[in-house]
Amino acid sequence: MKNKTLYLPALFMGSLLWFTPLTWARSAAQHETRLPETVPLKLRYKVGETLCYRLKRLNNNFRMDGTKSGEMRVVTYFTRTRLPDDSLGRVQEKFTWKRFDFGQSMTAEPARLTEFKEAENFTLVLSVNEDMAIEKFDFSSLPRTMDGFMFMILSWDAVTFDGLVRPTPGLRIPDEAPLGAQFEDRTNPRDFVFSFPPLVTDSKYTFSGQSWVKLVGVSLLNGVPCALLQAGQMENRVVMNMHLKPLEIQDRGFEHFWAQTYLSLEDGRVVRGELVGPVAITVDLRTPGQAEPQRSEFLAIGYLEMDLLPEAEFNNELRKIKEGTPAVK
Repeated sequence: MKNKTLYLPALFMGSLLWFTPLTWARSAAQHETRLPETVPLKLRYKVGETLCYRLKRLNNNFRMDGTKSGEMRVVTYFTRTRLPDDSLGRVQEKFTWKRFDFGQSMTAEPARLTEFKEAENFTLVLSVNEDMAIEKFDFSSLPRTMDGFMFMILSWDAVTFDGLVRPTPGLRIPDEAPLGAQFEDRTNPRDFVFSFPPLVTDSKYTFSGQSWVKLVGVSLLNGVPCALLQAGQMENRVVMNMHLKPLEIQDRGFEHFWAQTYLSLEDGRVVRGELVGPVAITVDLRTPGQAEPQRSEFLAIGYLEMDLLPEAEFNNELRKIKEGTPAVK
């Protein structure tokens, strides 16, 4: 299951000499040891500009005795384009998927990726400053297949790292913050209800409200000076009801995850995101005429990586994939 998220920001003020963000970036590149008093987190790239991302997910599934029982892999490419702010002054962006490859195995063998063609040029418009933005996503155009459902829930990964570092009513961060600052999530426990009928109905992901965010430092990543934020969410729960005739399947589980997001000091864009999270899952599988469901339990450990790519590299990797040449490991 996927983690769904919330949002925050912050604006650069400088050091004792009132460095501008650009001056700080140059200083970091020259390996100066002086650190700024505050660092910027606010998303502020230009209206009309497009950013290119590659996102990879690996979920390893383990039986309770520690043996591997399967895995899930995703490699997807998408862009995000800054739109004019909405009437409330919130950032608006258009997310466009260019490629989505998905694979799943039920054994210890590696999953084989296949393309979900309907994902190409699929778009969503949203604000990363909106509380529970994923509730506004429209997936009505997707085919009512398991591939369509998997794309729906895995597309939420695209906003995971923003969800941990952007301001929303429940998670407030000032426009500038000192290193070491911690931010309180004021959101109470609540349910995110979802479905994908007729395959998936009456399902929900429950946010526990037990989350934290901390600005832990600055870093030079791929030549880009970045603010580094770490975050965690504990004890989120999920219930999912699937109807794969003649099978009826109910998944129940709970999740913890830890993540870190690298934000450019120049304009607040996500340069890289990393996440790891275990999900303990109980599966009840029922067939027609069966008095009691067949139950199995396993632990899924998910790894998520998202990287900002130069446009030329982004297009080159897509070209290699279409030609049948692996673009990434």
